[in-house]
Amino acid sequence: MNFKDLISYYQIQDVFEEGVAYLHLDSGRQITEDAPEINVHTMLFVLDGELKVSIQGEKYVLARGGFADVMENFNLKLLSASPDVRAILLMLSDSYLYELFRNKSPFPLTYIFEIREKPVYLIREADISQLYHFFDDIRSTLTDVSHHFRSAMLKCKIWILLMDMADKFLHDKQDEKRIGEIDSKHSLLMQFERLLSVHITQEHTVNFYASELCVTPQYLRRVVKECSGRTVSEWINEELIRQISKQLLDTDKSVQEIAESLNFSDQAVLAKFFKRSKGISPLQYRKKAE
Repeated sequence: MNFKDLISYYQIQDVFEEGVAYLHLDSGRQITEDAPEINVHTMLFVLDGELKVSIQGEKYVLARGGFADVMENFNLKLLSASPDVRAILLMLSDSYLYELFRNKSPFPLTYIFEIREKPVYLIREADISQLYHFFDDIRSTLTDVSHHFRSAMLKCKIWILLMDMADKFLHDKQDEKRIGEIDSKHSLLMQFERLLSVHITQEHTVNFYASELCVTPQYLRRVVKECSGRTVSEWINEELIRQISKQLLDTDKSVQEIAESLNFSDQAVLAKFFKRSKGISPLQYRKKAE
């Protein structure tokens, strides 16, 4: 179910039209057997009671302090809740995430790798009040529609929340003496990501990156898919779309000039590639942003 449909289904009132929704669950009345799957980036925080959920088909019971950071394209389903449940769901649309992370992710790749494998963890009792304050502060900004800098403040506060959660998670990993213990597959994925950021303007093929990493294309495809949930081609295409979007928004370059700078054969090929991803042409995208 897409972002707008989720807002409608759960009758969410605290919404930022660009792609943020804040839902406060204070009873199980909003959860039914036919509740839809949530497949946008969602942070779920339980303050009291119990909430049963499934993530990618695996079931969890979250009690006080239970926190789930469910990445986009993962399926989160609310199954049931105790009568005394109090929980917060913060949902971020794919387009909002794209703009939020357009220049830099607020947390290290280590966190992304780990949270994909372990999306649920427990917040220490001493930190629950502080985390609730972060969420409540975001809600206050959401509802303050008259504030001139609402959009910018909301982004900053969500960044702060994301960085704080990554910090708590990584500190827990240190306590468990597991920080930095990334296996060779995760290391390969990080090397691929670094190469991608350097060479994406000229190199768009799996073979190039596999050669640079001294592995076969088949092995690179398998490792990247296993560790990130996305294919090598999806990584390459997403970075290309990011680069095209950035030049459309941040420069006055023509589509032909952008095509040349990113090593497309011509502007028609770039335009077709961009429209397949965004649903609109590059010029329409630029005009809509303006």
